[in-house]
Amino acid sequence: MRSHYLAICLGLTGCLAALTLPLVAQELPKLASIPILMRQREVDPATKLALLRESIPAAKSYTSEPEKLSDRIRISGSTWRLDVFGDGSGAEFADADAFERAHSSGVQPSQAMSNEALEASGRAFVERTLSRLIVLQQDERLVLAATSRRTEGGVAPGGERAYSAVVANRVVFSREIGGIPVVGAGSKVTVTFLNDGAVASFRYDWPMYTRTGRVQAMAAPIEVLHRLQRVSGVRTKTEADRALEAPPNLESITGPIKLGANVELQDMKCGYYDPGLALRDQAAPIQAGCYYHLLETRGEGEYVTTAGYSGAVPAAASFEPDTRWPEANVLLGVKTKEQEGRNAGSSKKIQPVTPRPGAQDQ
Repeated sequence: MRSHYLAICLGLTGCLAALTLPLVAQELPKLASIPILMRQREVDPATKLALLRESIPAAKSYTSEPEKLSDRIRISGSTWRLDVFGDGSGAEFADADAFERAHSSGVQPSQAMSNEALEASGRAFVERTLSRLIVLQQDERLVLAATSRRTEGGVAPGGERAYSAVVANRVVFSREIGGIPVVGAGSKVTVTFLNDGAVASFRYDWPMYTRTGRVQAMAAPIEVLHRLQRVSGVRTKTEADRALEAPPNLESITGPIKLGANVELQDMKCGYYDPGLALRDQAAPIQAGCYYHLLETRGEGEYVTTAGYSGAVPAAASFEPDTRWPEANVLLGVKTKEQEGRNAGSSKKIQPVTPRPGAQDQ
């Protein structure tokens, strides 16, 4: 028997791996300028944990002191765990007992929850359980980002019967600020439901943002593509110097677009860029960025391999420094180190950057 899960990476505990998560189409605003924001520093993750305990039935009876780990505090029972990460702006809950029941509650794909039902269930859960943690400020909206299904499949020993069933359903929400989407792993809420409606897991990365009073003008669309060419050349160690046609606006840069002989832009979304809890520099601003997905092909004939890369390039005409934004450092010519200071919530001067593939060669 095999299980397939659509990949979701939120910067808390990595990816759950497998297939690419399809984004739900949404109308994007025409971006000419963008107000610069800052993250409001959280100071008491224990308070956030207490709020979650009150809302989660399995955790209400927990009375011991939380376990303190390097990047989180944790409470747990025999079949569940609840983590609050870093400064308290992110958390994750998982119920092993619910995942054990997933197989027995499987349904045929035609009977799986509709996207509309999944979104409604997700919004109801956020309102019921996370409303004191997922706080929407003025001009902010919780918007649907994606839905996915977990499927199990197999074949009987003789190969005469195939089995396929949906055993869990996942919904991802993101944030819009003044109509501008937040792209990247930050500002995301993910909830996984069994077919019987039970919540198997949830996670969120939801910092509070404050306005700085500064505004960035957006770069010309062709400049954003040229930045992407430069970054992709560094990451893939190949030339990405194909002549490009100037797009009319940032919103029209969706892909596929050939950046070089072997590198192609698959998708791009622009807005506020937040890389997520594990990678953000708390002291850096939230500013304009375009989140990209690239594919690089290598080899010839039957020996062709494909590598996938994702990240974000600055989208402002003049962007502010961010010690943990690899692409920004490449464009600024800043020498960086890749692995230092990966602790969630760290505000140290981290120096990531040499190319980090979003997917290994296949």
